[in-house]
Amino acid sequence: MIRIHHCVGQINVAEERSEPPAPKCKCRKFITLDQATQMVKNREASWVVTKRTRGYAEVTCTMCGGDKAVTTCAKCGGKGYTIDNVVWNEYNNDVVLVSAMPEDSKERKRSSVLKKMTPRVATIEQGHIERAYVYGNKDAEARIDEYGMLILKEQLRLLAVDVTREQFEEAWKEYEAGKCISKGGLPVPARMEPDDKAELGQGRRFDYGRTI
Repeated sequence: MIRIHHCVGQINVAEERSEPPAPKCKCRKFITLDQATQMVKNREASWVVTKRTRGYAEVTCTMCGGDKAVTTCAKCGGKGYTIDNVVWNEYNNDVVLVSAMPEDSKERKRSSVLKKMTPRVATIEQGHIERAYVYGNKDAEARIDEYGMLILKEQLRLLAVDVTREQFEEAWKEYEAGKCISKGGLPVPARMEPDDKAELGQGRRFDYGRTI
């Protein structure tokens, strides 16, 4: 069984803010090796670093791609490689809930999957509903109506429906009345919640707005 870490010590080591080994922790959740491997493959977690060695090594030039025919490369001078700082990590079978290292080595950033990653976008929230229908705020009510119209327009777009202003207003009345907008007797397409599949990052348990 594989231990899942969500402690600050292991997260700091994974994000290279501190060096291994991490302090002892009280993380007590265990999963199978197959589940841990899938989490790492999905970039939801990283293997726990037990040892880290820093040094220098020849790295293919990122400007010319190692092409020695480019003798005027401003970065490597035609050698095809540069001497860069390199980190060698050794791992065990435990995992820590930190995203995998980005493939672009220039963007060496990780983030804890426990951090809030939901974009702060304008939507209809509890406060808007209360102001509109409890306190009678007309601006809040207009905001909700506008979102309703946007939803309807998107439904009509999914059906590839070109409507006039009058047809749209009629459809809007049906929408307000709670009726199904349709074309040729076909209902607006509704998508059922997909099954839980970790390898595809879908379903209620696995699709939670994480950054890929």
